[in-house]
Amino acid sequence: MMLANNLIEILEKFDFTDSIVTEVKWAENLLDLVVIVDYYWDIQDGREDTRLLKLVFKNCMKVDFQISKELPIAIDETNKESLFTIILFKENTEYQYNFDKKKYLEIFTTDYLNPWLSVVCCEVTLEE
Repeated sequence: MMLANNLIEILEKFDFTDSIVTEVKWAENLLDLVVIVDYYWDIQDGREDTRLLKLVFKNCMKVDFQISKELPIAIDETNKESLFTIILFKENTEYQYNFDKKKYLEIFTTDYLNPWLSVVCCEVTLEE
């Protein structure tokens, strides 16, 4: 089920802070990147369970993942979910692709300086 079909609607209606990325994959067309998120705010809004929401970055031109080289503690003692808990999801409006009507989006998980995921795409949608 479609929840939002453009970036403005997604950013206005949904807050991905404290939500956990559970899966990342390419769609069958190999141009769309799918990021599945366990949406934290459902419980805060009075639901009994969280939903898995699907962010679909359509017609990707560039995708970069960056996992920190310096993990806070030993990897076998690290809560793996914390490495994929979203602290910020935003559009980067200063990037060169913006003049071409492309979206440059960033998801931050462990710090606010280096995004875990950077995507340049034509559009983004949100599905349940």
